[in-house]
Amino acid sequence: MNHKEKGIFDIVFDFFRSLKLTIFLLILLAILSIIGTLIKQNAPSGEYIQRYGIQLYNVLEFFNLFDMYHSWWFSAILLLLVVNLIACSLHRFPGVWRQISRESGGKEIGDPMLKTLPYVERVNISNPGGVREDEIRSLLKKEFKNPQRIEGESSITLYSEKGRFSRLGVYITHLSILIILIGGIMGSLFGFRGFVNILEGETVDHIALRIKDEDVAKPIGFSIRCDDFRVTFYDLQRPEKLVKEYTSDLTILENGKEVLKKTIEVNHPLHYKGLAFYQSSYGTIPEVTLGIHWKNKKEKMTLKGLEGETIRIPHSEALLRILKYAPQVHNFGEGVQVALLKPNQPPRALWVLKDVPKLDQQRGDDFILTLEEIGTKEYTGLQVTKDPGVWVVWIGCSLMIIGLIVSFFFSHQRIWVRMPARAGGEIVLAGSANKNRLGFEKKFGQIVEGMRSLVKQ
Repeated sequence: MNHKEKGIFDIVFDFFRSLKLTIFLLILLAILSIIGTLIKQNAPSGEYIQRYGIQLYNVLEFFNLFDMYHSWWFSAILLLLVVNLIACSLHRFPGVWRQISRESGGKEIGDPMLKTLPYVERVNISNPGGVREDEIRSLLKKEFKNPQRIEGESSITLYSEKGRFSRLGVYITHLSILIILIGGIMGSLFGFRGFVNILEGETVDHIALRIKDEDVAKPIGFSIRCDDFRVTFYDLQRPEKLVKEYTSDLTILENGKEVLKKTIEVNHPLHYKGLAFYQSSYGTIPEVTLGIHWKNKKEKMTLKGLEGETIRIPHSEALLRILKYAPQVHNFGEGVQVALLKPNQPPRALWVLKDVPKLDQQRGDDFILTLEEIGTKEYTGLQVTKDPGVWVVWIGCSLMIIGLIVSFFFSHQRIWVRMPARAGGEIVLAGSANKNRLGFEKKFGQIVEGMRSLVKQ
């Protein structure tokens, strides 16, 4: 029973540590990323239906391809890649760690061992007085740390090494990839992206999240005010204006107190309490001035409201919602469509025309609406994002740079120098390197040439 369970465990472990699985997952992620680039993400469903048709839309919606980076299956693929990297590292790491943490590998070097080493040179001692051990030590210490001395029956071996830690480079890189993937999963599960439009001088304490086809309000826990908004254009001799830049002066308020001020522009956001406010758009919204003429009171008053705003009519329980402004309504000039909301009555939509002030008399109400003036107010459009995994990703990227530097620019290098215990004979130099053998070969050649210079002195 135990043998069968161990066999099953080995099969599962071999599957997760498979290099084929790694390559498959990386190719799959690359293909999905291309699909996510080709298919616009988080657009209104009407746009998708118009582009793909209802049948294809239903198929793509079923597989959640319109918000694929937040789908459960995309997170599952990332999680499977995490498990794959962990399994690969666990399989090879113990052996590498034993090589790193073992005691010095210095021992007397014999002829059988010389046959297994890639770099071996022999230098005959032509100097009758021989070569002093301290001279060889000085030569080795130029490139390696203080050599270890091993005495044999007829020879003395000096052994030195450096760069044991370089064997960890690939595992540091693996760890960095794991951290980046974990940061991406954190951002996918706990982050969000919303937007908010703020009129100059106004303050908001919530943003809007686009969920399916609805904009859902989300409180942010503090208030943000737009103090000023500016647009500058290129000075070109053309009828159309080309925008050079647009900026917003923002103020963060906590409990009514100003705690932070910053001017933001494209790619230079404001960061506060884990939220990033990016300058993403701008525009103007019509500001409508309506006149109200009371029949029985023979008085006139004016009301101001923005498109989309609901205002209360004085001396009445009625509400007026400004639906939209139109510069031309059936060749009658500019006008505004409003909805009249009265208690216990269905909403009533009507047009108020500036050039036909008596049009509303036909309604037969206690008051008559007229369009007095149309103005505009500028607003700044902000994209608001929260990504709790962004710092995790930055840590992973920094660690990856360290891992790549260790992997490509350092290597575990070892060198042995066997010298006879008595005068005469020959000096044998041997060395090995686990990586960057061309660089080590050049270094080994320099040590050999230095040794030949010593024996001729």
